[in-house]
Amino acid sequence: METSIYLAKLMGPIYLVVAIGILLNQDHFRAVTKEVAASPALFYLSGALALIIGGLIVILNNVWHGWPIVITLVGWVAVAKGVVRVALPAQAKTWVAKAVANPNMTLVAGVAALALGGFLTAMGYVFSS
Repeated sequence: METSIYLAKLMGPIYLVVAIGILLNQDHFRAVTKEVAASPALFYLSGALALIIGGLIVILNNVWHGWPIVITLVGWVAVAKGVVRVALPAQAKTWVAKAVANPNMTLVAGVAALALGGFLTAMGYVFSS
């Protein structure tokens, strides 16, 4: 449980900052996403980083009960994202292009990151005492 609390304290505020950035700068977020998808090197690098970070989260916190399951799921989603971006870049770029083309997806991503960040921050700082 201690590792889960540390990860929640780290990941929660990061997700909150990212969420605020997405929600306040939706056009910028879409432009950055398009630019990353247009660059084979950046797209591969983002996949490799997702794979590494997701793998670390899963190794450190492969917990399948209680609230820490949220951290485990974030780790596995990152691993899956990394695998797809590295192994199937053409398909992944198609999915990213469809998501970026829909302005509602930016709002959904921002709200989801805000909810996840709020939950993890609360579990790490408020309810862990």
